[in-house]
Amino acid sequence: MRFILKTIYIIILSLTVNTSFAKDAKKNTSTDNAHSAFNKGQYISAKKLAIEESKAGYKDSAYLLGEIYRKGFGTKLDIKQALTWYRKAAKLGHAEAAFIYGYALAKGQGIDEDIIQAKEYFLKAAKQGHVVAQYNLALIYGGLTKLPADYSKTIKWLKLAAKNGHIQALIDISTAYENGKGVEQNYTIAANYMLRAAHSGSDVAMVRYAILAASGNRFPPDIKLTTHWLKRAAELNNPIAQIRLARLYLEGVGVKKNTETAVMLYRLAQIKGAEDSWLELKFKELPQATLENGQKRANKWTKDTAKQLKSQEN
Repeated sequence: MRFILKTIYIIILSLTVNTSFAKDAKKNTSTDNAHSAFNKGQYISAKKLAIEESKAGYKDSAYLLGEIYRKGFGTKLDIKQALTWYRKAAKLGHAEAAFIYGYALAKGQGIDEDIIQAKEYFLKAAKQGHVVAQYNLALIYGGLTKLPADYSKTIKWLKLAAKNGHIQALIDISTAYENGKGVEQNYTIAANYMLRAAHSGSDVAMVRYAILAASGNRFPPDIKLTTHWLKRAAELNNPIAQIRLARLYLEGVGVKKNTETAVMLYRLAQIKGAEDSWLELKFKELPQATLENGQKRANKWTKDTAKQLKSQEN
């Protein structure tokens, strides 16, 4: 049995240093000095102070040194040195440092690949509530590495990551319940998890929930609920949603029949490389004017969306 889980999902670490450090359990007002110097751009002083503080056992300072060496703030970029300090910070109980070091071990970046050790460092971070580490543990236990699969632990960590709002974990645990993989099949629970992911903004989850609503497995088929979520996903440029919605508009199922809108939606899906032979066949029966107007609307939608995205960048 293999879950519908692809490659290990790692959130790319931000290029901006996180300076909102949690307070060390071990009190030390001097740790503010290294962080203060760093925030002022005094990187050489920050490094010197952080080394002193780290040697005294302060995890945030060790983590700061990892960031300094990894990104070359006031010093030569040195991944090996960075990993040395991340490892120290992790051993002192710093969750993000444990995740970063585990990631390096899992990918063999700057250090020999060691998935067994990677799992241990992910576990350190996950136990402290690090949601991405929790999700990656689920994938590791799901049989995606050379380690033996343990699906009970996959479900455990998927649930924890989902509880903490990890969107892909919500989708994956929903899939597990829908298919009865590692858990007893339960469409109601599957739908609830997928709905949470949809509300979190995942267009994939919106489509999946729309399909669940149409299937009648959780409740009687609800075409209004289906069209609602397909529209939401289509607005986010999801090609599957656009094709399914195009079919509904073409037939007038759950929505008022509008062949021009159907053409527009399908043309938008085609931009993403999606094709649908049934729609292609049906469109041959439509007037040329309908096809042209639908194409014009698709062009306008694409242009307006591009403008909106550009304005958000400025």
